[in-house]
Amino acid sequence: MFRWQARIIQKSPLLVLLALGVVTLALLAGFLVRDRPEEPIDSIGVFLPADSDLAVATDAIRESFPSAADLRVVQMLAKGDVLTADSLRLIRDLQTAVVSDPKVAPFLVDEPLYGYVQLIEFAADDIGLSLDALTDAQVSLGLAQLSQDPERAELHDLLERFVARDVAGAPIAGLSLIILDDIGDALGQETAQLHAHEIVKGFDTASLDVTVMTLAKSDAEGKDAREENLMILTVIALAVIVVLLALFYRTQSDVHITMLGLGMTILWTFGALSWLSPGGAGIVDPDNILLTLVPVLLISLSVDYALQIVGRYREALRNNVEDADQGNDASGWAVARSVQRCGVPVLLAAGTTAISLLANLSSRFEPIADFGIIASIGVISGWIVMTNFVPSARLMLDRRLVAKGRDPTDRPLADTVPGAAAVLPRVATGVAHRPLPVITVALVLTILSVVAASNLSTSFAVKDFLPNDSDTFQSIEFLEENFDGSATLMTVLVETDLDNTRVVRNLFDLHAILVDPLRRPDGIVGPPLASAGTLLADWTGQSSGNHDPAVAAAFDHLNTSITATDEEARHAWNLLRSADPKGFAEVVDLRIGELDRTIIQIPVAVESNEALQDLISELEILWRGDISEITVTGGDALIALITEELADSQVLSVGMVIAAALAILVAYFGFSQSRPLLGLITIIPIAVTLSWLLGAMWVFGISYNMGTALMVVLTIGIGVDYTIHLTHRFLEELQESARVIDAIRGAMITTGGALLASALTTALGLLALLFSPLVPMQELGILAAVSILFGLIATFTVLPPLLVLWAHYHRWREHEATLVSA
Repeated sequence: MFRWQARIIQKSPLLVLLALGVVTLALLAGFLVRDRPEEPIDSIGVFLPADSDLAVATDAIRESFPSAADLRVVQMLAKGDVLTADSLRLIRDLQTAVVSDPKVAPFLVDEPLYGYVQLIEFAADDIGLSLDALTDAQVSLGLAQLSQDPERAELHDLLERFVARDVAGAPIAGLSLIILDDIGDALGQETAQLHAHEIVKGFDTASLDVTVMTLAKSDAEGKDAREENLMILTVIALAVIVVLLALFYRTQSDVHITMLGLGMTILWTFGALSWLSPGGAGIVDPDNILLTLVPVLLISLSVDYALQIVGRYREALRNNVEDADQGNDASGWAVARSVQRCGVPVLLAAGTTAISLLANLSSRFEPIADFGIIASIGVISGWIVMTNFVPSARLMLDRRLVAKGRDPTDRPLADTVPGAAAVLPRVATGVAHRPLPVITVALVLTILSVVAASNLSTSFAVKDFLPNDSDTFQSIEFLEENFDGSATLMTVLVETDLDNTRVVRNLFDLHAILVDPLRRPDGIVGPPLASAGTLLADWTGQSSGNHDPAVAAAFDHLNTSITATDEEARHAWNLLRSADPKGFAEVVDLRIGELDRTIIQIPVAVESNEALQDLISELEILWRGDISEITVTGGDALIALITEELADSQVLSVGMVIAAALAILVAYFGFSQSRPLLGLITIIPIAVTLSWLLGAMWVFGISYNMGTALMVVLTIGIGVDYTIHLTHRFLEELQESARVIDAIRGAMITTGGALLASALTTALGLLALLFSPLVPMQELGILAAVSILFGLIATFTVLPPLLVLWAHYHRWREHEATLVSA
């Protein structure tokens, strides 16, 4: 294959360039068919696995209880002395301005307001006072009395959850909620959320600093930041690469050729993305947040292929000898030789990198899977472009130089990295003479890293998708520091047979726990807002003036009598439905021939993912029936699911990548060299690098999140590039060297120098992510540099001793076989 490719490039480089141009135009045509459908941005919802219990439960709620399926919470954060009478009236008027606006009003739920103002207003009404007439003294006295009244402990506890105080106990902020439903118009609901921001922005809030937090605004800020910084990060990465290439190549023409190849690679990748987007195949989402990484990744990885080609080409020019087929075309012969010699290692490197990225298809998170598809297409595009465009363009330019009587440059790349030519041979000699001690030290470091990595935590948060200087990010930070986190609504779906008397008792036992402030789980900031229990309380006179004796008697019988039958349970539900058909349909769905459904809506505020997962687990335990009957949805349940499954999902991906890379390398070395063990030897430094990286994450305090999870998989793909090149070059040198140590020195001097240059370009190119406004992207940039550093160290210190031991063993076997034969 590579001889055929080398022959075509040597004979017709212009034809190769024209063919690449035609492919470029065909892929760019994808931008003409690409369609951007109008739909709400949902940077968190896109991570919901379609086959998860949460997704199934969400669809069930959307089918049976459409008014509860897509609720959104407008959080109104007021900073300042929020407990003065004027401040309370100001926030109430501001809430009124929002809910009465014609763009917001159609999306309000029946009781849309919830927060500290409503709680104080309720307490004032209870003693015959109006919020309009309250004085500061009455507010202070009322709050003091409320804190000492045991019968109103729940109201006091709720109020404290919605008011933040400083260390001296003075109020510094208050939180209010406005609850919206999408009423089948998701775009309209998104517009209503964004309009709430405009209303608050134009309202005179006097001495209070009032900000609004909505999911719509959060998603819009995140999208704007991604689009703005995609170009900035790409430009920074390109600038870094240009500087490094100028340092390594020392020729402007090679820099220009490589940069043109990079541009073509990026065009191919985003052209393919357009063909796969809506309007084309419709396979991937072009607005995927993770696709921001693709240009920086391609810029860093594709340069490696160009450096290997150029390095081998210059080496062939330096080692130019009389060749029967060479004639006077030294440049053509050198290009053909470089393409042939680089063909296998570059293909193996690109192939294993692409496979490592495609392993993300095993992820249950669609954005990660889409990233794997596009990034792998980009890697293959980079391989095709760099192994054809670079040698073809280089050959055409050098033939022109020769025609003008000038010699092409043949300076080795290793010489361009200061000190590399002197250090690399010494490293090779040192590790080759002491293979066992070097391997032992690496093993100890690996074990320590694995122990440290076992303590890594997994995290996922909405603010990960926001720039640090955005209003929403700052507000979330304030909430986390002064409240129990952002307030939200969670909907508990119960799917079971509601005719069963045991189930009925379980349902109302759970409701009794949730309305009791002393018994309900920590993180639930109030009684259920809507449920079968609240509906029943309305019609038994417990929470309103409604009272239906028949309903009360029927459910009292179910809860107290051990002889109650399933027919009596169905009769009780029918009585409740007859008393309030509309309210019943909002919380209970009695289904014929299928499991019945009911929901419980609860207000929640938790300060961490761990607390959120604990809350969900506790709710599942409080349900005394089968745990499969209950699913917690809405609010931050998706964040809990992502946090729980992220590590498991990526463990599978890592395992698949290592297994696939090992299979490819074992197969290649087995068929081409009859040495399958070399495949295992080549992959061992990657496993070492991976363990070191995970250990470094623990040392740096970096959690396992969406971005770092991608880096763990990329570590394998990037690291394999280095080990493949060095192993392949070692085998070439071994055929021409009498001593094994000379072979390892030769490989380190030549390919090692090129690897050092490519590692620097990859690492510094990915460090451009430090300029991203998103913290996970910044962490990814740091980890990328650390991963490449560790990969290079493992390639230069762990791989050579293994190759030396392997070579000595095989030479010993060959010697023994010769003696036996003699």
